[in-house]
Amino acid sequence: MKKLSLLMLAVAFSVGMAYAQNEMDAYRFSRNDLTGTARSVAMGGAFGALGGDISGIAINPAGIGVYQKSEIVTTMNFQNTKSQGQLNVGKQNENKFTFAFDNLAFVGTFPLYDDVVPFLNFGFSYNRLKSFDRKYAIMGDNTRSLTGYMAGRANFNGVSASHLSLKDNDFWGVWDSQDWLTVLGYNSFLINEGSNGYSAAIPNNVSNDLFVEEKGYISSYDFNIGTSFSDIVSIGATISMTDINYRLYSQYTEYMPDGNGALADNRRFDLYNWNRTDGTGWQVKAGVIIKPVQEFRIGIAYHSPTWYKMTDHFAADLSHNLSGVSSSSLDPDYVAGTVKSYDGREDAVFDYKLRTPDKWTFSMAGVIGTKAIISADYELTNYKNNMKLFNRNSKTFSPDPNEYIKNDFKMASTLRVGLEYRFTSKFSGRVGYSWVQSPFDSKIKNNGNEVTTDPRPVTQYAFDADTHYITYGLGYQFIPERRGKADWSNGYFYTDVAFVMRSQKADLYSFAGADKASLKTNSFQGLLTLGYKFSMN
Repeated sequence: MKKLSLLMLAVAFSVGMAYAQNEMDAYRFSRNDLTGTARSVAMGGAFGALGGDISGIAINPAGIGVYQKSEIVTTMNFQNTKSQGQLNVGKQNENKFTFAFDNLAFVGTFPLYDDVVPFLNFGFSYNRLKSFDRKYAIMGDNTRSLTGYMAGRANFNGVSASHLSLKDNDFWGVWDSQDWLTVLGYNSFLINEGSNGYSAAIPNNVSNDLFVEEKGYISSYDFNIGTSFSDIVSIGATISMTDINYRLYSQYTEYMPDGNGALADNRRFDLYNWNRTDGTGWQVKAGVIIKPVQEFRIGIAYHSPTWYKMTDHFAADLSHNLSGVSSSSLDPDYVAGTVKSYDGREDAVFDYKLRTPDKWTFSMAGVIGTKAIISADYELTNYKNNMKLFNRNSKTFSPDPNEYIKNDFKMASTLRVGLEYRFTSKFSGRVGYSWVQSPFDSKIKNNGNEVTTDPRPVTQYAFDADTHYITYGLGYQFIPERRGKADWSNGYFYTDVAFVMRSQKADLYSFAGADKASLKTNSFQGLLTLGYKFSMN
């Protein structure tokens, strides 16, 4: 495990600055889902060398140069997410159903009447990049109590109890200057100060429950421009404005069993957290698609980091009733109650900046006559060196959480493959697969190392394993016919459907040093895209 001084790094943020972010915050907001139109998603998102689709533009901006007709398109998405957490007592299952519009886009093709550069194309799109919506829970026995973790943080901070007491100090002064978890623990009698520092009032070997509900999304507003040269080379560029909306509610409950292992409401405490994060950012993308022969295409795209301005809002309660606990460490004047971190107003607001990692996408696609398309994308994202956190003035935090990002993360790969087969001139079937590599370094996942947490009392974290997507779908073009043949010269409507099965495993910890639990998240998505293509000349 990491040394205590490393474990408690982020607690040092609470000395002179009560709130800070950690590496898990940076990771949460740097990762996107497999989203887009039903056609692209059904092909596993492997659209970087194809273009002609609004999702392909999001992967490789050069895809807008492929357009020869204008387009209006939107996609609806329903998703059912099932989470299964397991500590050591049994499996806990949670479900969540959501519905959203994944995209709304317009692409305009403007003819230039030139043999080399026939069109100049512009586009605007709204895209939902990620959904945070899920619930998960675990229940079981733990060899360590959260109170021991509280005491360790208090000892690292080196702050006397006289500065933690809500009775002896200005209420808001304590919350603004001290580590929240130790304030909650001390004023709930869960940790005590002695001659050798702080100690836990509760012994280890406890029973605990954890419930977490997350909501929100990451979305972008993209402005695209591109063209093609002699139907061989397409280029494009995108400016994206990105929006983050994230909500978290968690409840951690810890029971102290009696001598017979029984649990009771007078031998427990409950830690509640409410977090809200809002952010706005911007990003640029550029790409090229080369078609050396009609049957083969190559694509390369670069996505810059997204530079975010972030704001966190959070509050916490700790409700405690330990009247049934027999412990020499428990204050003889103990009285059950609830410690609240708010007093009729919003509790805490913290501004900071986040830079997500940049990435490169390399793509290939083969077109087999008018019948089939085979495509593949390989994506490389540099979490290790380019995912960064800064204070509101764009300065490095001290201590610097970016050093932990370098140690705990690595460069991660994504592979997407897809196939489309055209049964008729109007009707197509599609299948695909996507693999997203975990960005966590093996030493932190496999050796039991603990991640840094921060002064907020949200202590749970998870090490995600690889993510797998299996996709399939159908498409139909409502193309008018002339003399028994499809007439592509005028506008036409089309519709696509796609289905996605997503699976991911993770190692879940209620707090640093807690026993490891397993978390499996499986989701099933259905997408419906409606579009209209037309000529503007």
